[in-house]
Amino acid sequence: MATGGVPAKASSVMYFYGRITREEAEIILKERGCREGLFLLRESINPLGNYAISICHNNEVYHYSIEKQIDGSFMIPQGQKFTGPIELISHHKNKLDGFVTKPTVECDRLPCQTPVAFRGMTYMDLENELVKKAETIKNADMNKALGSHREHLVTMVSKQLHEKQPWYHGKIGREEAEKRLQKSGHSNGKFIIRLRDDKKTFALSLSHNNQTRHYIVEKQGDGKLAIQDGPKFECVIMLVDHYHNKQDGLLCKLSTPCCCPGYDKKKYQKYLENASDNLAYLTYKDLKGRQASQRNGTPVSPTGPPGRRLSSVNRANIPLPSVPKPDPNEPVHPAPLPPGHHDRHPLEAATNGFENHMGGRPRNGDAMEEIYSQLPRTKDAFELKEKQIEIEDELGSGQFGSVRKGVVNMRDGKRVPVAIKMLKNQDIQPGCEPEILKEARLMRELSHKYIVRMIGLCKAKSIMLVLELAALGPLNSYLKYQRLPQWNIVELMMQVSKGMQYLESKKFVHRDLAARNVLMVSEHFAKISDFGMSKALQMDSNYYEASQAGKWPLKWYAPECVYYWKFDSKSDVWSYGITLWEATSYGQRPYGKMKAQEILQFVVEENQRLPKPEMCDEDVYQVMLLCWMYEKEDRPNFSEISNKMEVLYQKLRSLS
Repeated sequence: MATGGVPAKASSVMYFYGRITREEAEIILKERGCREGLFLLRESINPLGNYAISICHNNEVYHYSIEKQIDGSFMIPQGQKFTGPIELISHHKNKLDGFVTKPTVECDRLPCQTPVAFRGMTYMDLENELVKKAETIKNADMNKALGSHREHLVTMVSKQLHEKQPWYHGKIGREEAEKRLQKSGHSNGKFIIRLRDDKKTFALSLSHNNQTRHYIVEKQGDGKLAIQDGPKFECVIMLVDHYHNKQDGLLCKLSTPCCCPGYDKKKYQKYLENASDNLAYLTYKDLKGRQASQRNGTPVSPTGPPGRRLSSVNRANIPLPSVPKPDPNEPVHPAPLPPGHHDRHPLEAATNGFENHMGGRPRNGDAMEEIYSQLPRTKDAFELKEKQIEIEDELGSGQFGSVRKGVVNMRDGKRVPVAIKMLKNQDIQPGCEPEILKEARLMRELSHKYIVRMIGLCKAKSIMLVLELAALGPLNSYLKYQRLPQWNIVELMMQVSKGMQYLESKKFVHRDLAARNVLMVSEHFAKISDFGMSKALQMDSNYYEASQAGKWPLKWYAPECVYYWKFDSKSDVWSYGITLWEATSYGQRPYGKMKAQEILQFVVEENQRLPKPEMCDEDVYQVMLLCWMYEKEDRPNFSEISNKMEVLYQKLRSLS
């Protein structure tokens, strides 16, 4: 039950920083020494009304979501309810209750700093706007308006805030927007928001590579705003704030506004001071030094007033948050907040618009599987015309070319979200194209729950392989952001073993099984990808000729693959063991920085194997060791592995 009483305002405490990102929180905490129990509170970027606590433990930063419930209370996942985030933190200062450590050391803002509301706007500015709005509402209860009803009031106010921003140019056409961007000087990420002719929707005009690109910001059925297939927002200013933090299908992130003609220069300067580079604030040392200089009467360098955000740090150089190592004596749940939860996982954007394409909301993996499993697998349906395919955002790139999100318009009228592999022309060696087409058509016959099915093939300017969309991306990348419990990882790897068992039964050898080729459909659903294409593209010799092991899959190859160039299902078993090691070590690189010859000496000459990952169950590690038997006849087949993994999953699940 939630504790009673009127909750304290988040803005009333000095350890509240407003709407900053998890990366910014990590920079601030590490700058302050990352001492045990050091913490700050921040408002979630999305959705509105939620918070997150970022806390230091063992020189790492953990993030926990504080979610607002339907009854108005706040709680961390699987935690107790409290009237507000301040009350929740006060409780955890005395009791762990699932936290990795107690939040005992407040990481306070300096007196000159105010929490961030939106880019270019402080929390104080927003509170003033809220008060103004509340005073205009007839018979409004100010305590409720600024308290329990605050999120509703913020939404009301925020819907007009764009009109006061330097990047909003009102109702102008695309040609005028292009002229204004050209005149102000193109730079990647410079942008304009403009009102369209219907006076209800907007457009984003974005500078990229000295050209202007335009994106329509449409109003959805629920009244929210979104760029096509992008996340939805209550208002324009939230949309702009989001695309400063996340690229999400744009050619680049938003950076600086193209200032509207006639905009007040002082207001524009203030905006820039509170928005530069989207990093939280000047460094703690810089601010302390500035204050000391002011006390001593030393002139302050003209870099802006105290409270200005960092402008000297290149956001592209900020390291991604390191993977925290939890205390084995503390429970795993509730899980630290991954970017996919409120701050959004980097590949989560690929699922946006799925409900629009399918006419419903099939968000979970089983619902998506039902859709894909029922698609026709006939030759006619498989041979796709270029006009059937709508190519959208890039999801990534790899050895087989770029991967784009898209939609296939099936002959029966269905619009199906897909991933499209655009094969690089330079990687298709002379004479290989017929082999690629042959291999792709063979893959048409393969259909299993735990493999990424090939939906179709299109031979246009480049060869396009149209596949199921597994939108959360590669397993190794996912685990670096999402700290899943070990039973959940074993669940996913059990699914991989079942998929490999199916391929084994079809006499199909993968040849490149690795965590990067296991794609996440959901937290509890994984599929194997990229089987067959290494053979079709004749990439194997290229791998072997590479100078560094990091650029070719020797780390995943069985000894007979390296020495005798022999591949079969038992060599895939060896690769499965390496993939299992990657998963249970949360995406670490096997063999670290060892070079090719060092790996061969370690594995073959010294008969050594990778050590057990820290959090891995001993019985799971024994499965790896069986997969790494030198003689392939001594390794289990995938049917045996699948049975073992299912037993281990049930065991670990029951103990969680």
